[in-house]
Amino acid sequence: MDFSKSDFNSIEINSEDFSDKDLSGKSFYKCTFTGCKFTNAVLNDTEFENCVFTECDFANPVIVNAKFLDSKYIECRLLGLNFYLCSQFAFIVSFEKCILSNCNFNNLKMKKAQFIQCEISECYFQETYLAEAVFEGSNFRNTLFHSTDLEKSSFRNAHGYEIDPRTNKIRKARFTAPDVLNLLNGFDIVIS
Repeated sequence: MDFSKSDFNSIEINSEDFSDKDLSGKSFYKCTFTGCKFTNAVLNDTEFENCVFTECDFANPVIVNAKFLDSKYIECRLLGLNFYLCSQFAFIVSFEKCILSNCNFNNLKMKKAQFIQCEISECYFQETYLAEAVFEGSNFRNTLFHSTDLEKSSFRNAHGYEIDPRTNKIRKARFTAPDVLNLLNGFDIVIS
């Protein structure tokens, strides 16, 4: 497929390797990407609106001022994405059954974001607005939540999260046992 033009509308892109390619300034609207690779791709100022990514691999792409508006990721692998560098005016995403590792979501407004049945390791959520976000069924490892608004968010059936209620807003958030006990980790208490 020819990617020399700048605008793409309602197309299906299958098994395309964008690794090390520069897609800066391109616009994708209502496109579906299946089995594509974005390793070290340059996506600066690229717009993805109402796009769906299925079984795609994102490893260390450059995403300065990229726009992800109503973008959905299904069974994708996302490694080393600095989402905080994206345009904050156009950042609405959902992840389902994805692997997210070493991703940085600091300072983003992500109300109602969805991370459903994901593997989330060594990711950063500092000063992130995640009210009403859904993390249901996700597994966390070494992921930092600090000064984050998690009010009315859902961690039902999620495992491995470590959220300090002293430094994060968790009013009316939903958790399930036994992992809800992780909220007590920072209090240096013994539970028997």
